[in-house]
Amino acid sequence: MFELAKIPFPEVARIVQSGKALVILPVGVVEEHGAHLPLGLDSFAAEVYAEVAAAHLEEAGYEVVIAPTVSYGVARAAIDFPGTLSLQPETLKSLIVEIGRSLARHGLDRLVILNGHRDLSHMKALEEARDVLVEEKTAQVLCVGFTSDAEVTAACYREGVRELSQSVRPEREGHGGEWETSLALHAFPESVNKEIIGRLDPNFDYDVEAFRNETKDYGSLSGGRGYFGSPQSGSAETGRKIVAIRGRNIARVILKALGAAPSS
Repeated sequence: MFELAKIPFPEVARIVQSGKALVILPVGVVEEHGAHLPLGLDSFAAEVYAEVAAAHLEEAGYEVVIAPTVSYGVARAAIDFPGTLSLQPETLKSLIVEIGRSLARHGLDRLVILNGHRDLSHMKALEEARDVLVEEKTAQVLCVGFTSDAEVTAACYREGVRELSQSVRPEREGHGGEWETSLALHAFPESVNKEIIGRLDPNFDYDVEAFRNETKDYGSLSGGRGYFGSPQSGSAETGRKIVAIRGRNIARVILKALGAAPSS
């Protein structure tokens, strides 16, 4: 696995010449995740999953290049919380298209957009960017992680995970709840305010349909708490298992769509 921003240009040329290059572009956002989790969680999550998925993809013969994370996206549902930043969907779409074109200019034309942020407009913008790049024959592009396709999202993030739950209401776990708290406690614990997790009461009494369909903002839905579910149900051990499962899931989705790397 190579991080694009950390290697010199001759190494990029070598990877391209191998014919086995696959670029993963992690995408997240700067958005509140309750008082206990960092604003950058979705970006950090995408990076973690990219690294784990990369190991499986390399076993299938690819040379994986992880592009610098896009940490700005559409986050209007949480915009009233201090620190949350949001782009217009068209801005995000244009940014992804330009990144894809730049990569393809150098022969890096097999691109996976790994999205760690669930927002309907955000996901649509990424998929519209994919469509532009594909239609103009710039690159082969795949969207994974959170997508508008419920089956793809489930295959990446939900399969094999729900049975890990320690929550009394796993069906009510969501943004900033057990899953994301567990992920953070495992993958970037230094960014978690552990002292307050035990004092965060479960938030199960919220309008699930309004949350899923984004018809109400997070502040109104959560009573100002910014999380849904039970953060105190999270653990680093659950997070470790989630990362392993989701990384493997994402690699499977990618390989199903793209197949193994071309033979030399």
